[in-house]
Amino acid sequence: MIVIPRETPVVSNLHTGYIRIRRFVDHFRNALPSGCVIMRAPASEGVVFFDQGALINAHTCIDGRDRDRQPALDELLRMADEARHTLSVFEIPDESIGYWANLNEAALIHKNLTSSTVDLEALMKKITQDRFTGLIEVLNPSGKADQVHVIMGEIAGAVLGKSGGILRDPNQELGRIMANAKNSRTRIAIKRVQMETHRLSDDCLKDRAPLSSEGKGGQGQNAVEMLEVLLGVFEQTYTGVKEQADPFDTVLKRKFLEKVSRYEFLDPFTEEFSYQGGSITYTGTDKVQRVVAAVTECLRELALERGLGMELQQNLKTWRQQYQREIDAFKAVV
Repeated sequence: MIVIPRETPVVSNLHTGYIRIRRFVDHFRNALPSGCVIMRAPASEGVVFFDQGALINAHTCIDGRDRDRQPALDELLRMADEARHTLSVFEIPDESIGYWANLNEAALIHKNLTSSTVDLEALMKKITQDRFTGLIEVLNPSGKADQVHVIMGEIAGAVLGKSGGILRDPNQELGRIMANAKNSRTRIAIKRVQMETHRLSDDCLKDRAPLSSEGKGGQGQNAVEMLEVLLGVFEQTYTGVKEQADPFDTVLKRKFLEKVSRYEFLDPFTEEFSYQGGSITYTGTDKVQRVVAAVTECLRELALERGLGMELQQNLKTWRQQYQREIDAFKAVV
């Protein structure tokens, strides 16, 4: 279970199939002072933490198997490449980023304490006075563990075992956790968290092989990647705003056909340009500037025809931040 503060979301609920994860992580580690990128799927989750541009830790959990640091970062990137996950970005204050980044490596100090051997209320007062940094876990008879998180003696949040790792206001939940701890069958553990951060290698954030024959290196590759993410966000908006009569693939190809007299490479039957499964393949000879112009023109018209304007513009904010240089260079107006 990955626990992080979620008060300051920057991006929420993107699908990894619609983004280039390496460039995405690289963008936000430089765009935000400190924070994390987290991915979730039914059987797996992963998070990478960053501070002042450095990657300071990562954690993955796949089918109950945990990894940390560099192996976790490498695994997280593979997860994003191979399967669909929901992805979010959160800004985390610099003074607490070390705690959340190292939480999954917490060291066990005491375990199997009970209400007969420890007074949890008195314990909370003591760790506050001692400026303790770590967490108290209250394992209920049901097998679910409540958590109280403490950073330098300040209670930073509480997690109820049934909440799936959602950090809550301690003022609202602490009384319930205290009451649960009085059950004679409840077990209490205390874990310490070190605030010192690590530094992971960022070599793995370098993009993989070119995406298509047209995009071998340089601006061509960047333009193809920019269009892939744009098409992915557009598809997500199209399918999510309201029920559509036709699938996105059909609507896109129909629009391409309308433009064949002007952009021959858009002809679906010649397959010079194709978009499938989040990836573009382009084998034509037209310059990349013309390809960008053709695709963005089609999407502008589709957005107008389908009434996607406001929702699409909202969803494209991250795309514009991430590809501002390419957008300006290729005049990619949507």
